[in-house]
Amino acid sequence: MIANSTKWEKIRADYPVFNTYTYFFTNGGAPVSKPLVDKASALLTDLSEQGRGVMSVWNPEVEEIRATMAGMINANTAEVAFITNTAQAMGLLVGMFPTTFEILTMKDDFPTSFVPWIHHGHSVRLVQPEANGAIPLSTIEQQITPDTRILILSHVMFRSGYRHDLQAIGELCKKRGIILIVDATQSFGVNEIDVAACNIDILIFHTYKWAAAGYGSGGMYVSRQLQEKYPPKTMGWYNVTYPNPDFDTTQDYTQFKPKQDATVFEQGTPPFLNILLLGEALRYINAIGIADIHAYIQALVTYLHEEARKHKVEVLSNFGPQHLSAIQRLKITPGQFRQLEESGIMARYKNNMLTIGINFYNNKADIDTLFAALQ
Repeated sequence: MIANSTKWEKIRADYPVFNTYTYFFTNGGAPVSKPLVDKASALLTDLSEQGRGVMSVWNPEVEEIRATMAGMINANTAEVAFITNTAQAMGLLVGMFPTTFEILTMKDDFPTSFVPWIHHGHSVRLVQPEANGAIPLSTIEQQITPDTRILILSHVMFRSGYRHDLQAIGELCKKRGIILIVDATQSFGVNEIDVAACNIDILIFHTYKWAAAGYGSGGMYVSRQLQEKYPPKTMGWYNVTYPNPDFDTTQDYTQFKPKQDATVFEQGTPPFLNILLLGEALRYINAIGIADIHAYIQALVTYLHEEARKHKVEVLSNFGPQHLSAIQRLKITPGQFRQLEESGIMARYKNNMLTIGINFYNNKADIDTLFAALQ
């Protein structure tokens, strides 16, 4: 995969961030590409020249993007909504379920997975990870109680980089009658996800990381069965239908019905610019191919591990191949991190742990630069 370097170097050339940095911080937020900047400029130009007139083009394009996003996760278009971030999505979900539903989630997960549920009065149980951050399926299963009705986890854990086997977890939840909510913010765009094959009930993801779509856009899948059984409680003017939707006249708008598909989660006027830029990012990713992206990143991860062994740097993300992700951690000293900063290498460093985020615009030379700086 890495041998076909021309393809990947052309992609890399679309990201000017590498003119300044060796960039390994995608886990925190990705740079955007030159094509995305060009798209943003074109959209703003159209808005400045046409005003409201852009809607004849923008509205149908938003629905095309919804269909594209649905296809990428093997969902029906009616099951997909746009979100601005995963915290917003989780807030929309919280009110759908009785507070008697016990939540099982991961202690090492991002607070979005448990803070809203605790605040809303749910009993929340936290699964403790192993010392290296691994969370085996057996450990999750042992923590399930008769009251557990919802399991929430990130496909890829943001801190450790541990990648869950979604198919195995989905089978467990189906067997135990548990609703499965997955946050794919740290995997969407670089790992293939099939919501049907994995028995995922709800999938949420923010696209400013691995999809490199910029801030303010994301997606949420909610199965039709779940929509029908647990309709959302939060309503706005936009996610309901009226008998006579004519806002130019005064009439009784107190009569309404919630929409009957995933757009019921879109309460107000959509963030059109963000969604249209997301569409550009999705076209870019699909042109490369997620399967190719995954294989390419896994090859770079393998190379990272080889170089770490060669340079006697401890790899903290020492998981089996099926649990490896684009997030890798190395143990280094504060002095070594200062050397990285002086060498123009951008990555997260906390508690003697260097977190490396590898995306489709990185290459072996970036990894060589990293270890050269560490020496």
